[in-house]
Amino acid sequence: MRKITLFGLILYSFSIFPAQSQSLYMPLNIQKAYEKGTRSYDGKPGPDYWINNNTTYKIQVHFNPSSRLVSGKEKIHYRNNSPDTLSSIVLKLYQDIYKKGNFRDFIVDKSVLHDGVNIKMLSINDLEIDLTTDNPDINRKGTNIIITLEESFLPKEEINIEIDWQFTLPNRSQIRMGAYPDSSFFISLWYPQIAVFDDIDGWDKFSYSGNQEFYNDFKDFDVEITVPDNFLVWATGVLQNPHEILKEKYLNRYHEAHQSDSIIHIVCSDDYSNGKITKDEDEHTWKFKANYVSDFAFSVGFQYLWDGTNLAVENDHKKVFISAAYLEKSKDFTNVAKIARETIKYLSEELPGIPYPYPEMTVFNGRGGMEYPMIVNDGSASKWSTTVHLTSHEITHTYFPFYTGTNERKYSWMDEGWAQMLPFVLQNRLAPGYDPVSRTSNYYTQVAGTELEVPMMLPSIIIGGNAFRPSFRNASYNRPAMAYEFLKDLLGETLFKKALKEFIYRWHGKHPIPYDFFFTFDDVVGENLNWYWKPWFFESGYPDLAIKEVQTFKKGTSIIVQKIGNIPIPAKIVVTYADGKQDSLYQSAKIWENGKNEYLFYLESGKNSIKKILLGSSKIPDINFENNLWRR
Repeated sequence: MRKITLFGLILYSFSIFPAQSQSLYMPLNIQKAYEKGTRSYDGKPGPDYWINNNTTYKIQVHFNPSSRLVSGKEKIHYRNNSPDTLSSIVLKLYQDIYKKGNFRDFIVDKSVLHDGVNIKMLSINDLEIDLTTDNPDINRKGTNIIITLEESFLPKEEINIEIDWQFTLPNRSQIRMGAYPDSSFFISLWYPQIAVFDDIDGWDKFSYSGNQEFYNDFKDFDVEITVPDNFLVWATGVLQNPHEILKEKYLNRYHEAHQSDSIIHIVCSDDYSNGKITKDEDEHTWKFKANYVSDFAFSVGFQYLWDGTNLAVENDHKKVFISAAYLEKSKDFTNVAKIARETIKYLSEELPGIPYPYPEMTVFNGRGGMEYPMIVNDGSASKWSTTVHLTSHEITHTYFPFYTGTNERKYSWMDEGWAQMLPFVLQNRLAPGYDPVSRTSNYYTQVAGTELEVPMMLPSIIIGGNAFRPSFRNASYNRPAMAYEFLKDLLGETLFKKALKEFIYRWHGKHPIPYDFFFTFDDVVGENLNWYWKPWFFESGYPDLAIKEVQTFKKGTSIIVQKIGNIPIPAKIVVTYADGKQDSLYQSAKIWENGKNEYLFYLESGKNSIKKILLGSSKIPDINFENNLWRR
């Protein structure tokens, strides 16, 4: 290897003004939150921050697999922690996405359409509400019901809501949930719930149309799920009564799995040929409890296999019970419990390095890929790398948006981008040869700079429908993942991890917005990073570096790299010599700080020994590689 000396010289071009002097655009409704003191410019919750988080849900639900009818009785206890007097209550009925006449981002099978969730009874503080269509106090629109209250709901007051309701689970055009073949069911978005009332917009009145995801407060759940005999149930929370349901053989395995670092087969394929798994009853009621979570989902499976294992986190002071529930034909799922265990261990110990915050995690073999607190719904995959990616991605959502309650309706990049980026190292470790960084970079490059690309700060609710699917995925997954990855690169892993952990600790159990993220990193890092935030998150544009000029001298070679696009990315150069040997030069995106758009690499080497110079990498997005190659 030749001995090389590398140093950089910054060349100014477009601007003589430092990028730090350029403030980030802040909409008026968000400015008001900072003026009111609910949020602070150092990224911390303001002295007057509040969240309506004293809510409890007690639900009894009956599910009939034959008719797919979901029937529930629900009691909600809600406290108004805000300083505002409320004249109305907003309830979310997510299953009204299948209501005839409602707007949807996707075309659905007409057979699953209905007249809306059937609310059989609704009362507030024991006063039954007239649900007839001519009641002016009831406004049912999209997936919302807005109820005008007879008496104002004052700050610090509490109310009790009771609802009896039912709907039929769709067996076609399932969006994140539904009835699947082989008598398997994933039931989410299923119970009426109070919308978020926050310090930015008041009530969240966005209607769910299928593309964007969710925004929920934190609450305690006590849920009883009744299903026919020999159907198994997995759900958010901790099962309270396994001894009342499972036969002794399987109960013993269930308890063994809670204590074992190995994968325990709680239910095997041979077990079904030897009789039933559950005790002899016509129906069983599975009881679950979950505290301070943002949502509740459950799954029901017939002749499902069940693997379980235990993982100790937080210096062995806390145990996490990990399950995989799957069909025998889903061969990839035989390793999913192990993948899930490795994922939770990685997230707890490495990145973000915060112990997994919940007592359980179940990966259910349903369809697609969708996350909920303590349970995810994943389809089977034919490629090992896909199974690893899907499992680790959905579990990573535990930290965003569940532990840290981001608003997916507005800023899906605040959860999907993290779920894409955080497990990069783990995915490559578990699936050698799989390069998730290059994959994500490639997907980003395909959309970057085209008419379909939109800035990430555009609210996700605006980017809907199949026609805008590339826009939504790029703004939610690929572009933010690369922004986070290069942020880690320019800050260094230690400082990046410190800032990320501080952001999570400040805002777990709360509702951070992008500015809380930007300001927290600025605060922890001790720098104004607007030069990075603005192009990556606020602007349209694209990444494009080019080799502008190469000059050789007696003692070395100068290589000027030009930033043509506005997105700051790292610069990597591979120099190939006439004898076939190579040297690599690298600088993080920090070289583009303060609006600089040219950087000079200087390489000490022989005058005529360089054969070619290649700029870029598969891990670094660049929309034009034609200007990245220099040959002698």
